[in-house]
Amino acid sequence: MAAILLSGACSDGGAKEGEDPTSAAASASTPPTSAIPTPSQSSPASPTPTATGPANPVQAEKKVREAWHRFFSSQTSVKDKVAVAENGEQYELMIEAWSKDPKVRALRVRIDKITFTSDRNATVRYTLLSHGHKVGPADPGTSVLQNGTWKVSFKTVCSLTRYGKDVPQAAVC
Repeated sequence: MAAILLSGACSDGGAKEGEDPTSAAASASTPPTSAIPTPSQSSPASPTPTATGPANPVQAEKKVREAWHRFFSSQTSVKDKVAVAENGEQYELMIEAWSKDPKVRALRVRIDKITFTSDRNATVRYTLLSHGHKVGPADPGTSVLQNGTWKVSFKTVCSLTRYGKDVPQAAVC
């Protein structure tokens, strides 16, 4: 085994005129270094999954955006808002009070940037607008992948209660 490795390490990649053809045959079975893809080479056709993001980051970002827009839409039912909030069923009363608040119903969300911090978590930089004017927030929100669905995190839902007039927070907020 050591002799094979040693002869491969000493090979110059192929026989030249006047060289022994048996050494060329041995090195011909080893692909040239340029044919072996390196980690820095990537296909420009699709995003490459990473250890810190979902397998399909483009699709995941689309799903995160959809969840956030559904949660903030005044046209979305409470039931559907609960479905796109992390553990939403447990906090349905808070989400219902938030959704029905007149100040909250005027809010619109603009997603500025989504950064995946793992395959199940994302940081969401967003801007809340009320009647076309920025009203917050200073800090980013988060999304989580729960049961195969991207959702607005509970932590973010808790932070949104301050934008309502009389929206009670869940005790665990």
